[in-house]
Amino acid sequence: MADSVSDLAGRARKLGLAGDFVSGHALIDQAGRLAGDDPEARAICALERGRLHNSAGERERARPLFGEAWRLARQAGAHALAVDAAHMLAIVGTLDGAVEWTATALAYIGEHPEAGPWRAPLLNNLGWSDFDAGRFADALARFEQAVDLRRLAGEKREQRIARYAVIRTLRALGRLEEARRLAEETVAAAVAEGAQAPYVLEELAECRALLGDLDGARDSARQSLAVLEQDQAFVGGEPVRLARLRRLAR
Repeated sequence: MADSVSDLAGRARKLGLAGDFVSGHALIDQAGRLAGDDPEARAICALERGRLHNSAGERERARPLFGEAWRLARQAGAHALAVDAAHMLAIVGTLDGAVEWTATALAYIGEHPEAGPWRAPLLNNLGWSDFDAGRFADALARFEQAVDLRRLAGEKREQRIARYAVIRTLRALGRLEEARRLAEETVAAAVAEGAQAPYVLEELAECRALLGDLDGARDSARQSLAVLEQDQAFVGGEPVRLARLRRLAR
């Protein structure tokens, strides 16, 4: 039963990311009927229905569902699922609430090491909470820990994402040469792997511009735009950043 519920929930998540919330909720309704009284299966349903609401901008409807998933997953001993729910509670809460829930999730991992793969994403979330509060030095420390964890796990794509956060924070701290060098290294590694790093290229464009390398900034911005202008989520959700990249590309 749990596998069937997980499959339906996974499909619902993909529909939610594509903006098809009605079909996503219909799949969760189906999964809920299969879940019965199984606390783990019910936690999965609550978590994914909450994600659908959150993706639709309905945080107040999502929050109690994540709380229910947190309770049911702990009851079921599904520790990774519980941490997932706690991390979603951090996302939909206030800044202070995000810090509190992330700390709760990290403490839970300390008690249940099998949920350890969640440590790096949680450190990343905590870093962005610090960043948004202007605590850039604290954010940098979190992000660097996340990079180390990703490197130890051999997760190259995730390591690039974690490095982006480090680069962005170094720029916020005014450590432009360090940010530029790390961005160049990260882009080169992505190219060698046949991968893309448009957000790192965005940061590289910003760093080069601030350092007076306008030709380099234009080149990096154009490479970033070649990818990001095809990303409808970025185009629709980040109009200021998109306009800035286009100015740099000119």
